Amino acid sequence: MLKTLTMATALALLPVIGLAQSAPERRPLLMAGKSTLEQRVLTRPGAVPVARPGDDAPEGAAAIPPLSLLFVYGRETAGGEDWVEVGRGGRSAPVGWVPARTVIDWKQNLVVAFTDRVNRNQALFFKDGEDLRRIVEEEDAGAFARDTLTAIQTGTLAADAPVIAAEPPAHVDISRQFYLLPILDWQEVWFPDGFQALALNVAATSEGAEAPETAAAPEAPAPEADVVAEGYRTGVVFVVDTSISFDRYIRAAERVMTGVRDRLVKEFGPAAPRFGLVGFRDVMEDGSPDGYVSKVFAEPVADPEQADFLTALGRLEASKVSNRDFREDAYAGLRTAIEGVDWGDTEGRFVVLITDASPRTGAEDGGASGLGTEQLRLLAQANRTAIAAVHLETPAGAEDHARAAAAYRDLTDYPNIGSLYFPVAGGDVAAYEAVVDRLATTIAQGMRPDLTPADVPEVEAAPAPAPVAEALERTGLVGKAMRLAWAGAQQGSRPPELFQAWVADRDLANPASKALDVRVLITRNQLSDLQATLQAILDAGEATRIAPGDFFGALQGAAAAMSRRPDRVAGAEARRLADTGLIGEYLEGLPYRSRVLELTEDDWLAWSFGQQREFLDDLAAKIRLYRAIHDDADLWIALDDDRAGGEAVYPIALDALP
Repeated sequence: MLKTLTMATALALLPVIGLAQSAPERRPLLMAGKSTLEQRVLTRPGAVPVARPGDDAPEGAAAIPPLSLLFVYGRETAGGEDWVEVGRGGRSAPVGWVPARTVIDWKQNLVVAFTDRVNRNQALFFKDGEDLRRIVEEEDAGAFARDTLTAIQTGTLAADAPVIAAEPPAHVDISRQFYLLPILDWQEVWFPDGFQALALNVAATSEGAEAPETAAAPEAPAPEADVVAEGYRTGVVFVVDTSISFDRYIRAAERVMTGVRDRLVKEFGPAAPRFGLVGFRDVMEDGSPDGYVSKVFAEPVADPEQADFLTALGRLEASKVSNRDFREDAYAGLRTAIEGVDWGDTEGRFVVLITDASPRTGAEDGGASGLGTEQLRLLAQANRTAIAAVHLETPAGAEDHARAAAAYRDLTDYPNIGSLYFPVAGGDVAAYEAVVDRLATTIAQGMRPDLTPADVPEVEAAPAPAPVAEALERTGLVGKAMRLAWAGAQQGSRPPELFQAWVADRDLANPASKALDVRVLITRNQLSDLQATLQAILDAGEATRIAPGDFFGALQGAAAAMSRRPDRVAGAEARRLADTGLIGEYLEGLPYRSRVLELTEDDWLAWSFGQQREFLDDLAAKIRLYRAIHDDADLWIALDDDRAGGEAVYPIALDALP
């Protein structure tokens, strides 16, 4: 079911509770120059609705909670002051008039989310955008950030300092505690070393907070590591290749996983990581599967002895027949592990792929996942899951190694940390067992940061090769990031209590690391509409493959059939896909470059058949990603109990947009 916000968790985002609603339906005002986007505002502290513009608020009247998202139904001037009539939209009637000075116009549903607090410093919030630009472009931003954080922590920040607050020390995970940091404006800025960043003007408030004049006091430090880990649970689902070429590695997997299970259960007892198991194959020459393409053998249930997992290992068998080529449908197995497994109460979630072949993507014939590399990575991130890949570079797959390595490095790239890709040279069985053992041990150590590698004995093996050692180090950082996110939720960590400020989306001291992700707060209805739109573009592309010159004409026909902005569809005006009126206006003007919106008819005709095919395949993969997000009720947030399910929202990443 949909998540419903409360005042305790939503940073006073909720629309007004208890304001009267009446039957007459009125539509909010449209934004200037738009035909579908309605005017929206965010409330400042002290916005008290009255019946008519210019009226005095009744004594004791309740103010609308700060940062409530409301629609505009009217604008008037009364008593020398501008007034705005506001309401919740949908079938609700306006709730009243408020002074224009008590609201902020919000032109786009842009929000920011804090990234994991690993490999970066706390973000700093500036009073003025020009101060932020000056620090980034002209001064040593790293030294400034370090000095400022020290001053905030010691309470010695000067009253005239350009910074008014810092991000909390404990990570605020938007997937666990939804919060609203709306973007009111943005500018591009450049660090001296060439890194580009976005300077974002954001608004934020906690319940009852007023805009501070000085830096916010630092929150209490996070608990000690061993206390933080108490109650924290990690789940690991192994996704194992069960094709005929992987036969000897399955039994090796059974040996090493049984040993890992025995050692970790002894070390951690009931708190040991919970293991699950998924098998995957590919279809045979005739297009039919040998039993299955992906199958759940065991789920990461709360079982101290891991009996189900051990039994499942014994039932894991390789196919007896060859599939159509060397590649396997690894993405089908991974998607099953992410979405088709009951993770229970686990908070640290790892999916470990074990294979000797490159993946078959959803864009290709036989790719059961329906997703490409980028879409599968975004789906894993939406479900708070990290993917690691153990790739056995066997002699039989020599021609496939480069393709597999490229795909799995991209797939396992964890934000701000890097790739969790583990190559096993030559497919050596002993090296393979050592990698799986070390990987499982590293993941387990994420629950007990006080543990050192010497505390958990490893199998006897040579020192790990550099790529494996580096990937193990990154895996440990991912485990730490997951644990810190969980700890922040336990502490009730919240964004700073400030009202309006400027912040960079990159770490000032290390601009290679992102501090903030820009996202679009999209409604379920809008995502459904976007999915239908991309399907119309895909259908037009498929229908005109033989005559590509007809593609844009087909798009105009699709736009007219969907009855969206018909005034911009007719004639030869639509030279870009954005001009056809197919793509919703809510995607226009965002701080990203859309390959779809910017596609011109000349580009399309200049592309080769393969480039056109790649473009359409990418659309198909995005459609499947949107469908997966749309159908996962746990991802959606209802802004209040009365809103229809279609008005629930999800902060979708810019990378997921077309």
